[in-house]
Amino acid sequence: MSKLLKANFFRLVKDKTFLLLTVIMFAVGALLPFAHYMDSVHSGVPWALDFSFFTYAFLAPILLAVLTSLFVGNEYSNGTIRNKIIAGHRRICIYLSNLIVCIAAGIVLCAAYTVPHVCLGLLLNGRFGSPARTVILYIGLSAALITAVAALFVLIAMLCQNKAHTAAGCILLAFILLLFGVYITSSLNEPEYLPAYTYIENGVAVEEPETKNPNYVSGTKREIYEFLQDFMPGGQMLQLADMEVENPPILAVYDGIIFIAATACGIIAFKRKDLK
Repeated sequence: MSKLLKANFFRLVKDKTFLLLTVIMFAVGALLPFAHYMDSVHSGVPWALDFSFFTYAFLAPILLAVLTSLFVGNEYSNGTIRNKIIAGHRRICIYLSNLIVCIAAGIVLCAAYTVPHVCLGLLLNGRFGSPARTVILYIGLSAALITAVAALFVLIAMLCQNKAHTAAGCILLAFILLLFGVYITSSLNEPEYLPAYTYIENGVAVEEPETKNPNYVSGTKREIYEFLQDFMPGGQMLQLADMEVENPPILAVYDGIIFIAATACGIIAFKRKDLK
């Protein structure tokens, strides 16, 4: 296992895709403080680092989908996985070593965003509006989210031998999760009542009273939506990015469930897979 990890980490640090994605995260993390600072100068309103510090919560999973599909896909296309098995390495060790490296890569992508964001943000008079304890909690939840989505991407990558199909599957899953999260969140944010308003018709002011919003989600349906918002990675991405998590422990539990389920299914299927 240790030899597999050393080989994978060595390959990761030399991987051009990993280096490119790290640079992209670094650039985004460095540019946003400048944008907020310029807005603050024009508006005269102080800006908070909280506003964009956790933007990486939905950026990193998308980039990790690209990295995982190509990193693991190359092992199939180059025949590396077959060679590892022929050399006597157990399939479970091969699977877990790839998973660990992909999780580490995801955390590095997050760090590549946060480090320049904080450093430049503080230099540009940005400050955290939230307590340090809250920021640390959200960083931990972000790491749990990365672990969960990495397990899903590795599951796809380890079971699909075609690199193009793997890339399509991982990237598609990342966007489906994010868009599903957007849909659920927007549905839950619908107000129960639409405010009263006045409009002019034929020169006469017409007043419309407050009315029930037909798009408001209530009852059992709302409970299901709230569960999906917390359980699905896409909902978690948006909650973390906006720092609006109502029940932090439950998100970590759900991430653990996703990680264990995806990893267990992946290992079982990979053990039975016929490698061509």
